[in-house]
Amino acid sequence: MPSATMTQISSAFGPAFLLKLYIAGALVGSTFFLVDKAFIAPRRQIYAGWDVLRSNALGASAAVNAIMLLHIFLKPKGLIYLYMVIPVPAALVGVAWIGLDLWRVNKGQSQTSGASHLGGTLVAALMWARIRKGWI
Repeated sequence: MPSATMTQISSAFGPAFLLKLYIAGALVGSTFFLVDKAFIAPRRQIYAGWDVLRSNALGASAAVNAIMLLHIFLKPKGLIYLYMVIPVPAALVGVAWIGLDLWRVNKGQSQTSGASHLGGTLVAALMWARIRKGWI
């Protein structure tokens, strides 16, 4: 799914747009990760300090999240095939995806940074808004 999505976005908006979207998703996702670790995570009661073993953040998952969610925002009535077999409306996948990331942020103790993914989500939402207004 990600490569097909990348191809569709690249075909529609150009490879430079896709690269900018990817880099913006990575940077904003990494920023969200750092803000979560520095300011939000210490306020949780279960927070036990900055766990060095699980504190790596490159932002690649947030960048892919930005691309995938922009595709979902642009085509919410499309179908996404889970496990290449089960057709699910894209809007439902998007809601579940964002909900899972919000749950991860609330839970706090996860190998996957929900905060980072939400940074990618923000980039996708901003790009979608710019496309809808005709700015892109």
